[in-house]
Amino acid sequence: MRDRLGRFLPGLLLLGLIAVWEVAVRALRVPSFLLPSPSAIVGKMAEIPGRLLLHAWTTLSEVLIGFGAACAGGIVLAVIIAHSRTLSRTLYPILVTTQVVPTIAIAPMLTIWLGPTDWVRFIVIFLIGFFPMVVNTTAGLLRVDEELLDLVRGLNATRWKIFTKIRLPNALPHIFTGMRISITLTVIGAVVAEFVVSERGLGYVIFSASNNLDTLLVFTAVVLLAAMGIALYRLVVLAHHVALPWAYEEREGQ
Repeated sequence: MRDRLGRFLPGLLLLGLIAVWEVAVRALRVPSFLLPSPSAIVGKMAEIPGRLLLHAWTTLSEVLIGFGAACAGGIVLAVIIAHSRTLSRTLYPILVTTQVVPTIAIAPMLTIWLGPTDWVRFIVIFLIGFFPMVVNTTAGLLRVDEELLDLVRGLNATRWKIFTKIRLPNALPHIFTGMRISITLTVIGAVVAEFVVSERGLGYVIFSASNNLDTLLVFTAVVLLAAMGIALYRLVVLAHHVALPWAYEEREGQ
């Protein structure tokens, strides 16, 4: 009973906060250009649904492409790093450097080099979602019981067998952890990229609406982005649960 209640608590808390927001705005008569009410945001969505859905679809497609590339590239590089100490010492500092430089500073440079194309947005999204995939996957590939490795090596197991039968299955929970982090970051990356170079997408809507002091439209786009991020995150969690049900069983047992 307590576990079931715990699952509904985040939703109940969110509904409570929305209700407080609505009541506070109405009671204090806060102007809509400062803080629109939730009902006003819903009304704005109903007013221009086609336009918002078109921009939301643009952002969603960018996120999915960038996230897929980040997952694939991150896993491949992690496999390479996990099998070579030299490459690990060489590539890790470069990876850290790419994260120290703000993504919003990289986007204008990419625009200068590549022009205002879709590639700029995809590269920005890829870069921001790539790092957590590499770090988490590498940790999973390396965090293997040495006694188990010595045992299978004593049985003449090849490096490919060790990778496919031991290292990769051991890394799967870490890979999904990296995917959880990456999917939320790629939504942020899409917005950053659309701020700099785009004429469509929810990030572009927020940027243009803020320039026109249209606070209601800004909040509406932000709410859609939040809903998109939550939905994508939950899909990754669902995939984790379906692919690795034993991981959840171990967590409940503990």
